[in-house]
Amino acid sequence: MNDPQLECPKLPASSDQKRRILVVCNDGDYFLRHRLFVVSRLVSIGHDVAVLAGGTPLRADLVKGWRYQHVRVERFRFAPLGDLALMWRSIRVINDFKPDAIHLITLKPAVFAGLSSMLGRALWRYPQNILITLPGLGRMLTWPNARAGRRYQLATALTLLALRLIAKAGRAQFSFETRRDYEFFEKRGIVSAKNGTVIEGAGVDPGQFYPTTAPARRVKRVLFAGRLLKSKGLGVFLAAAEKLAARSDVEFLVAGMSDNGDRDAFCPNQLARVDCIRFLGQVEDMPNLLRDCDIVCLPTKYGEGIPRILIEGAATGLASIASNHPGCRAIIIENETGQILHGRSDADLIRELSAAIQKYLDTPELLDRHKFAAYGHFRSRNFGQDDVAADFSRLLGAAVPPRAIDAHSRTREAFEGGS
Repeated sequence: MNDPQLECPKLPASSDQKRRILVVCNDGDYFLRHRLFVVSRLVSIGHDVAVLAGGTPLRADLVKGWRYQHVRVERFRFAPLGDLALMWRSIRVINDFKPDAIHLITLKPAVFAGLSSMLGRALWRYPQNILITLPGLGRMLTWPNARAGRRYQLATALTLLALRLIAKAGRAQFSFETRRDYEFFEKRGIVSAKNGTVIEGAGVDPGQFYPTTAPARRVKRVLFAGRLLKSKGLGVFLAAAEKLAARSDVEFLVAGMSDNGDRDAFCPNQLARVDCIRFLGQVEDMPNLLRDCDIVCLPTKYGEGIPRILIEGAATGLASIASNHPGCRAIIIENETGQILHGRSDADLIRELSAAIQKYLDTPELLDRHKFAAYGHFRSRNFGQDDVAADFSRLLGAAVPPRAIDAHSRTREAFEGGS
């Protein structure tokens, strides 16, 4: 590729096992938070990786060992000219980089870069491997209300048609984070056991996310962390915090960033003026923030996979309260590692969330049991980033990275011994 942004440090000498892998993602910040580890591991064992991502352009110091090119992606609506530009840019990059495998993450790259991948394979015989990762159904495919359904009906039909074409003619592999999402596409004739798999979450690093051994706090901290969206349940969380604001034994924290241009987003300046919460904004050191909390809440209605914050919370030994969403249920065992909210309306969710938080505050021994069980559940499942990296490497036809050594085993043993 001729773009100067794609320059990177000299990679290890080529071998028969070395592969050229192109990653296309709709948002660079999302890539850094959720997919960077897989790319870093692939680069560390000698594969040549390039990343094409939308959103805010990444700083040069964040690009380490892999190539990078920014592309404009309209994330919140279908924009014919912009979407065709993504398709054209993908074709150019495929022709220049000549990838053996391409990893398309989220819906827009799956459709438009997926069609480009089919064309590249027909014209130049690469990429040989096409992997499409859909971390959740998103707003369009979940249709939260009738009005949205009408707005998205044509776009949804065209999207499913394109994915069906790519699945058959492009011989693509698909990965999902929940069985529910897999079955959604299976019912529509897009995936089967031959080309579809479920990989639970994007993986977290147990060397960073591990429990604290500090004494229990009298004032419990309840955290909402994620994109500042109404559909993520932030409005429900704020209302529950207001209901419990008179209690002196609880503090409510909100951490996250707002998507510019997203009509579903809360304004950070508005949140900074809410008296019943402490608004932290975007937090760089999530592991230490989580170790300073007791409960993580996510009353989401968003069409997502397994929410990363719930995995991070479990890895850090926090109890969780979340909505009855397939992705939430994949990490929370109800009444054992956390509590599930079954309400459908905002009013019901506010009432249930307030009661769930109050239950923990009034019975701290229950909170301690759920925190310890959450950590045990994390350790018993393949939620660690090494397991996830191995799964994605296999689907991309690349060498499987070795498992990392947990640098915090002593902290883990101390937490277990003290519970």
